[in-house]
Amino acid sequence: MKVSKRNVMKHVSIWILGSALLAGVGSATAQQAATALSCTKFVSEAGGGRVGSLERPAKDLGNLAEDLEPGDVVCIAGGTYRGRADSGADLIAVPVSIYGGFAPDFASRDPWGAHMTVFSGQHNAQNFVTDTRLTIDTSDFATKLMAARGQDTVHTVLVDGIVFDNGDRNYYADGGTAQIIRMGTAGHTPTPESGALTIRTGITSTVVVRNVIALNTAPTQGVIALFPGAAAEVFIENNVAVNNTGAGFHLGTNIAAMDPNDYPSYTFRNNISVFNEKHTAFGSFGGSGIILEAGTKVDISGSIFAFNDNYGIDNAKRADDIVVTGNMIAFNANADYLEFDTKIGLADIEDWSRNVYDGWGNVGTAPTFAVSDGWGQLYGARNVIDRNAAEEEVQVVDAWYNQVRSMFSWMNLVGTDLSVDSPVWLPRMSIQDALAVAVRVDGAYGVEKP
Repeated sequence: MKVSKRNVMKHVSIWILGSALLAGVGSATAQQAATALSCTKFVSEAGGGRVGSLERPAKDLGNLAEDLEPGDVVCIAGGTYRGRADSGADLIAVPVSIYGGFAPDFASRDPWGAHMTVFSGQHNAQNFVTDTRLTIDTSDFATKLMAARGQDTVHTVLVDGIVFDNGDRNYYADGGTAQIIRMGTAGHTPTPESGALTIRTGITSTVVVRNVIALNTAPTQGVIALFPGAAAEVFIENNVAVNNTGAGFHLGTNIAAMDPNDYPSYTFRNNISVFNEKHTAFGSFGGSGIILEAGTKVDISGSIFAFNDNYGIDNAKRADDIVVTGNMIAFNANADYLEFDTKIGLADIEDWSRNVYDGWGNVGTAPTFAVSDGWGQLYGARNVIDRNAAEEEVQVVDAWYNQVRSMFSWMNLVGTDLSVDSPVWLPRMSIQDALAVAVRVDGAYGVEKP
């Protein structure tokens, strides 16, 4: 791992310009496009080796991970990538910017269309690991001790235009796609209990997560999980988390800060987190749109949190003075908002919450998505069991769930004579169905195609 390049490049502003340029580079040469966009490393399914140049791209990001230097900008062509040696997980320990969705010649980009860059894995692969699909950790790259010595600690981590689909990594019952199996066997690797993307940073970082789609992951907590260091600025925009366990997003911190000036600052704008399921049918945790943590500054706007098994916004850890304005928060089973142990409906957030500074302009209208009947029928066949009720008689929590079924015309009411498990859990969703969720609703909520 090379860490000699301490003069970290500032690519965020360059790439804002670059994103605008991409719309018109279809006729440009690949070299011109790459120069305009500051790519320093290239990855393509058609590549090989570890040179990572435009002429000789690497075959997988994982093959380059230990060769990356601070400030590298990695551009990845459309295709499916399974990690180094089909491990299904990549770890990067220096600040980098990663962009997916390029054409094979790197002359244009269409990350949610013709050139999707899919990070997946291979169930039962010889080198299979159950770690988070992509982890970027700069904790040791930028420390307070280094700053005290006069070393430059300012750095940026950026992920843009990647589709994380764990469907091929999961272990499904009976060779189907209806029910994940969390425990491995002599003949099968387990379903990973980890998310799509985890980013941890040291001090004075900027983190950008944009145009990411994550589906079919089965973590205990965050699908897209962020733990930035002191005084970090984090921008999360135009992302989709759909059909996962745990929580679609986890806005955490990598520092126990006493001074609010050291709290990481989150701008969470125009994202979607829907159809997130509990860890198991009988479990009481997981199944939320987003988890917040104390010691953070959070501003949430223009986003959709709906059809989650527990909460739209889980603020049990009591992030304070949060701003939650202009969002669509609807049809979450236990409550739209949880604050410590108090369940609060959308209409009462401004009055009852002690930690929401501004909760104006949110709507409880349920969004509709044109997902396939095939996936919908499987989702509608789940038995969502309430743990407290189950401890008495094992009953289904059917009021909310049947409203969701009815809304999408997926299934009629099912019986309540159940075992403590469900024959359907985290049924595999196709990327096409995930794209059907990746929409802007009523011109104000959710995402737009990049």
